Amino acid sequence: MPLATAADVERFADLLTECADAIHQRLIAAIRAAEVNPFTAQQILQDEATLRQRANGLYMDAAQCIVADLGDDQINLNEVIREAGTRITEISKIAHFIDIVSDLLVVVSSVYAAQPGPILAALHDIQQDIDTIT
Repeated sequence: MPLATAADVERFADLLTECADAIHQRLIAAIRAAEVNPFTAQQILQDEATLRQRANGLYMDAAQCIVADLGDDQINLNEVIREAGTRITEISKIAHFIDIVSDLLVVVSSVYAAQPGPILAALHDIQQDIDTIT
């Protein structure tokens, strides 16, 4: 089960860092293509930095961020986050890009707080974002 051990939390943090890398890559492309105004670009850069900070915090606090109550029938946490990370660079609409970045921040905050309900809700939102991209 994802997040059942400190090693699971660390793997999840790795995936979030990969998502932050993808966010940065897509944002730079959007800036170069003039798809995003400077204010929005700055907001997304702030969100990227927050995601990286949260991932780094998970590395440091992995033992405290174990979430044991997600249930066996949960959405595969790591698979959804991995899919989001690979799909971020394919997003063509900036609104969808901003939405998935926000949802990633919600899921990492929920993991950090060890809140199963909000984790599953955020994962559902991320899965919907992924479905919208395809």
